[in-house]
Amino acid sequence: MGYLRIFSPHPTKTGDGAQAEDLLLEVDLRDPVLQVEVGKFVSGTEMLHLAVLHSRKLCVYSVSGTLGNVEHGNQYQMKLIYEHNLQRTACNMTYGSFGGVKGRDLICIQSIDGMLMVFEQESYAFGRFLPGFLLPGPLAYSSRTDSFITVSSCRQVESYKYQVLAFATDADKRQETEQQKLGSGKRLVVDWTLNIGEQALDICIVSFNQSASSVFVLGERNFFCLKDNGQIRFMKKLDWSPSCFLPYCSVSEGTINTLIGNHNNMLHIYQDVTLKWATQLPHIPVAVRLFCIWKIILKF
Repeated sequence: MGYLRIFSPHPTKTGDGAQAEDLLLEVDLRDPVLQVEVGKFVSGTEMLHLAVLHSRKLCVYSVSGTLGNVEHGNQYQMKLIYEHNLQRTACNMTYGSFGGVKGRDLICIQSIDGMLMVFEQESYAFGRFLPGFLLPGPLAYSSRTDSFITVSSCRQVESYKYQVLAFATDADKRQETEQQKLGSGKRLVVDWTLNIGEQALDICIVSFNQSASSVFVLGERNFFCLKDNGQIRFMKKLDWSPSCFLPYCSVSEGTINTLIGNHNNMLHIYQDVTLKWATQLPHIPVAVRLFCIWKIILKF
């Protein structure tokens, strides 16, 4: 419906519903919202700003508050800093310090027709078509390898280096598709691929430290942990249909915990491939996040 809401939940007694003061801000953006991210998206400052992706537009806002005399007197507002009108229909986006830039975040948007569009804050940088594209998949950025990772319609995980993407040349004219002839995007060469044999629901990058990171892929019936060169670190077969997941560093050195929600209204916590804990939920979770250690936010 195009509504963006910002909440600040407060602890309540078991069984109590949401409180009116939990809602800090509600804004009608008039266009359906595909994705929201927070990062250093404005030039000249390292303050965090809000990036909102619509199907044909990318908007970056500042969010500020004015303290009142009492808690419910606080006022919050959003101000549009800049926006990019998109020439192609967007599907999803990711962000990060592409190319090793310092003190700012760049944004990469994947379009429905397979183009990666890179924005350097207020400026559009370039666009490239993914080779052999059919349908868009999840998209993530690995800062350690400076790569974009996605899962193609061929059911394989694919990694593309940012530098290769930035300096890619036009495809051979004899092999160009009509789609590429009509667009301004350019083809690029894949860094590595891994066939997982199923479609992916989500991708998440987890870094142990500066020298190691893992790529987690949630499939339809399995979840995979890959090294940053595409080799399988481990995988786990699931006996149910997953709906969302979140890998995060474990308190045990060298292991990773993974929260996985499923369509049976369950939430499981794995340490690598070992099930450590499970709980029944009142609804099917569609997203899960950690806001501090052992405190979990669920979205239904």
